[in-house]
Amino acid sequence: MTEARSAPRGGQQPCPQCDQDWVHTYRRKDTGALFFMCPECESLWLNQEDVNDPTNLYLSEYMAQYDAVSVWKVIQQVS
Repeated sequence: MTEARSAPRGGQQPCPQCDQDWVHTYRRKDTGALFFMCPECESLWLNQEDVNDPTNLYLSEYMAQYDAVSVWKVIQQVS
């Protein structure tokens, strides 16, 4: 049995990759760049318009200069 995710807030959409969480907007603290990511599977999109399309980009690749623990200190969820 899969765990139900909470209802979406203001325009959020389910992750098209894993369908286990919502896609949220994040900001890189080091550059200020915004990106869109599912915190469950760490699928990532650089443009909001592309979120409905499949992606081959993941947080570990986008933030390759940081280790897995440090990367969460350098990003901030903004929605």
